[in-house]
Amino acid sequence: MAEDARIAAHRLKAEARLAAARELLVGHRYEDAISRCYYAAFHAATAALLVRGIEAKTHGGLRALFALHLVQTGLVARPVGRSLEVLYDNRRRSDDEVSFDFGADDAEAALNAAEGFVGACSSVSPAPQA
Repeated sequence: MAEDARIAAHRLKAEARLAAARELLVGHRYEDAISRCYYAAFHAATAALLVRGIEAKTHGGLRALFALHLVQTGLVARPVGRSLEVLYDNRRRSDDEVSFDFGADDAEAALNAAEGFVGACSSVSPAPQA
């Protein structure tokens, strides 16, 4: 798959995950909505890195490379970059831990963060050619 097609595919997945999160929130499935919010951000971050010619191999690598190449360089605002970490932590808790009980406010906050994150990632442009 050509690079532009991969970027487009990740952007489509990000939007699809946001749509799923909205539906899950309406259906009171808050933990599942939170999980979908992280995956919306994951795909948006993957697309943004690919735009810059960078590919991560793991979720941890994605978060580290996003911080290094997009947040620390000022291409993405720090609060937006931080939301990727928060979304990941909440996804991990909602999917893996039985002691956490997320509610409507948590899911709504995650959706707002994910929507802002996806929007910010869509504005990342390719690196200038040397």
